[in-house]
Amino acid sequence: MENQTRDNLTDQATWMRLLYIVLFAIACQIAELLIAVVTVVQFVTVLFTKKPNERLQNLGGDLGNYVRDVTRFLTYATDHMPYPVSDWGQPMDEPPATPKTKARAKAATKKRATKPKGEAE
Repeated sequence: MENQTRDNLTDQATWMRLLYIVLFAIACQIAELLIAVVTVVQFVTVLFTKKPNERLQNLGGDLGNYVRDVTRFLTYATDHMPYPVSDWGQPMDEPPATPKTKARAKAATKKRATKPKGEAE
């Protein structure tokens, strides 16, 4: 048991992961700050034009997905490293579906199917 602990403590891959964890945690904080800026700019845009800016919507969505991807890496839910190690927006492996997520997906599908035609979402 003692040898296994020593091997774990000297494993270079584990220490490299720590370096990536620190760097991605910083990147996540920057992305969250950018989301806050996009939110304020989008609000001002809607205030003056009564409609959201599509490019800001896309940017906000991309940043949200990035924060999700970083969070999954930081919490060991995946070994996939997001941008800048991978391409921006590169799809990553999805988490396994749980009964709760399956129920939500089923309810969303049912809700869309029961909407009258022409009704906006």
